[in-house]
Amino acid sequence: MSCILIIEGSNFDVNGFLKETELNPYQKHLKGDKRPFKKLNKPMIYETSGCRFELSKADFNDFGTQREDAIQFLNQNYEKLEKLNAFGLEKKEIPVIGFGIENQMTDFWCQTEYLQPELLKLTGNLNIGVEISLYHPATDENETE
Repeated sequence: MSCILIIEGSNFDVNGFLKETELNPYQKHLKGDKRPFKKLNKPMIYETSGCRFELSKADFNDFGTQREDAIQFLNQNYEKLEKLNAFGLEKKEIPVIGFGIENQMTDFWCQTEYLQPELLKLTGNLNIGVEISLYHPATDENETE
């Protein structure tokens, strides 16, 4: 998944939000649920309730499509996402859109990525943060492992 929306909050009524909005996350957890991984052989517990949505299926080297898919999701679900605070999400608990992109620094001296005004306006009005994570490009050797 190259582009996701993560929503988490201490008092976030994730079940109520999903029921009311009819949005379908690919992952949902409740505060106190066990995480699917352990740390130092100890089970980890979610400290918040939350959900995650896949916004784009575009490849890591297709940031343009990821951005367009994110804009489309935000436009289609704007009114639903505006209700987040009504379900216990506090103003300081900021949802985040995470873009995963291919790191091109091995081929170029500088890598710049553009976030168009429409995306910035939508995320700003909804109090949603934007995060860009750079990943090492896959090689044929990496893909066979």
